[in-house]
Amino acid sequence: MKIRTFLFAAAAVAVAACGQTAEEKVQAYEAAHEAMVSEFQVMMDSLSGDQEKAQAYYEEFIEKYKEFNLKAAKKNADNDVAKQVLLNLYGMIEDAQIEEILAKMPEEMLQDENVAFIKKGVDARKATAEGTMFVDFTVEHVYGYDRSMDPQPLKQEVKFSDYVGKGTYVLVDFWSPWCGPCRREIPNIQQVYEQYKDKGLQVLSLAVWERKPQSHTIETAAELGMDWLHINNCGQIPTDIYGVEGIPHLMLIGPDGTILKRGFHGLEGIQEAVAEFIQ
Repeated sequence: MKIRTFLFAAAAVAVAACGQTAEEKVQAYEAAHEAMVSEFQVMMDSLSGDQEKAQAYYEEFIEKYKEFNLKAAKKNADNDVAKQVLLNLYGMIEDAQIEEILAKMPEEMLQDENVAFIKKGVDARKATAEGTMFVDFTVEHVYGYDRSMDPQPLKQEVKFSDYVGKGTYVLVDFWSPWCGPCRREIPNIQQVYEQYKDKGLQVLSLAVWERKPQSHTIETAAELGMDWLHINNCGQIPTDIYGVEGIPHLMLIGPDGTILKRGFHGLEGIQEAVAEFIQ
């Protein structure tokens, strides 16, 4: 199923029109974007009974959608079209493509709250990319509760460096007990841990973005059989530092503290990442 080519031609003309003010360029982009999304919704509805064709159409549309937006950003680096492109493509394109858009933006646009947020994430991932040394952080880990009528958490200050860079390979798992995909990843981590723990692999789970007291995190970890190292009560400290925008997120750190791999997932992905460094 081919996407209607006249729609993209019209959209390209609308965004690339010469002699327009910045406001007119934004309006032209928004109109073209709305037309594309509307067409997508209509087509997906018409293909609802054929999953294979719907998936093929979806994949084709996404590529065309990214192409249209990236071209629009290139031609409108100095106005709000570029900002809207970043928001529309957030999570869909590589950091290098985001950096290319950001590099052409005037300083005042970089101060926009949404643009600054995206840039912060890109910068964080760049600073903690594969091949770089880990960045340390400190949190107040909850290790238990006292016996008062209203049990109070017992806390101790722990550092990331208490666990990584200590001469062993560490598989770091960013997770939270409310996160379904995180819970589904646990058996995969367990299998790889059992396979490699006698060869020097440790696992460290960092509980981030928790929505309930840490007692719930501790109980959930026990229920799931997460029989390895933990740091809870992390909030968004490590995710901000490492530019993690979605969980679960896995990272393999070497004995000297070098980040070896990050962003892999699934049993096969975890096995491949670990097997590359531990025989």
